[in-house]
Amino acid sequence: MSALYRYLLLSVLLSQRYLPPTLIFLAALAVGVTSDSGPLQSSYAFCVLAVLVCSTWLAVSVVNHEDPTQRRITLVTIGDSSRVLAVTVAVVLTWAVPLVGIGLVYPIVTGRHVVTAGALAVGAVAQLAAAMLGTAIGLLCSRLVIPRIGLATLAAAAALLAVLLIRWLSPIRPIMSLLFNDQTPGQNAVPVALLALLCAAVLALATLATRAIVDRTG
Repeated sequence: MSALYRYLLLSVLLSQRYLPPTLIFLAALAVGVTSDSGPLQSSYAFCVLAVLVCSTWLAVSVVNHEDPTQRRITLVTIGDSSRVLAVTVAVVLTWAVPLVGIGLVYPIVTGRHVVTAGALAVGAVAQLAAAMLGTAIGLLCSRLVIPRIGLATLAAAAALLAVLLIRWLSPIRPIMSLLFNDQTPGQNAVPVALLALLCAAVLALATLATRAIVDRTG
């Protein structure tokens, strides 16, 4: 597993497919939270949105960076599609973690906020939740599930709009609502943590669904 993880991580690094979503993420933060002086939690709500979109893009890029022939070689070498998919998800989350770190620090550096450990913790958990949900969407809109890139792009855009606009469809809307409310980070900590666990469960289900589709289509 560790050898496969290192191989995929290095392969993604050399491919530089992580650069476009990273640059878009930085541009979004520059537009959305620079010079913000409101509550820090509210700034993190915008970061959650940026992490969601960019982690979806990142997941699609990481999953699609191997062409079908390379992927078949990897599958034959490892012998287990579930292990390959699990490591792929780990690589995506590895690349998403720096985005979360930037999303935590950038509003503090460029804005005027009261910084507390509670606000940092809530912001970190909320953005990690967005990264997990974005990864789930990216998996289901990757070449493994939707071979045609045009349809995959439309599906990803539709999925992102759905999870943002339909409150009951995903944990993201409730998380953003909590970050925008007037409650303290201590009051928001438990609800945000529970919603993050729900995002982790969604990612696990998306991984299983993707594996089932991959095994069926060969």
